[in-house]
Amino acid sequence: MMKKNLLLTVAVAVLALGSSAAQAAEESATGNIKAKIVAPVSISEQDSLDFGTMIAPTDTSKKVTIATNGTRSGDSSILVGNGGQAGLFNVTGADRQSMTISVTDSTTLTGAGDPMTVNNFVTEPASTLTLTGTSGQIKVGADLTVGQGQAEGDYTGTYEVTVSY
Repeated sequence: MMKKNLLLTVAVAVLALGSSAAQAAEESATGNIKAKIVAPVSISEQDSLDFGTMIAPTDTSKKVTIATNGTRSGDSSILVGNGGQAGLFNVTGADRQSMTISVTDSTTLTGAGDPMTVNNFVTEPASTLTLTGTSGQIKVGADLTVGQGQAEGDYTGTYEVTVSY
């Protein structure tokens, strides 16, 4: 009986040891969760992209460029009067947040005569805007192709500037 009690005691001790060894191999930790909500992005046009006043070319199509600093260039034989201006957009959003900029690849101006193509859009800053405080600005330039014998009149069109966090 003594031997039986001893075996029982040893068995209970082994089971107790085995159970605490299994418990010691398992641990838990608490993780933290965070979230931050920022102000939505807003963009609005302040100044239109304006290629100014030109004379229709008589020999071949000509290109007129407005740079992001507002400088107009192209064949001097067609550039007259109003020198045009770069497009300007105001952007608001979260404090000092960076965002990407994208702009239309190409668009068409329509009016009194054949449509004219506007392409090679560029922005300043080039591809990423970091807000100063909660605001910033984007300047836009592009190229306009004026067709040979383009009809006299006003031409208009639209383009899109997109900003995103």
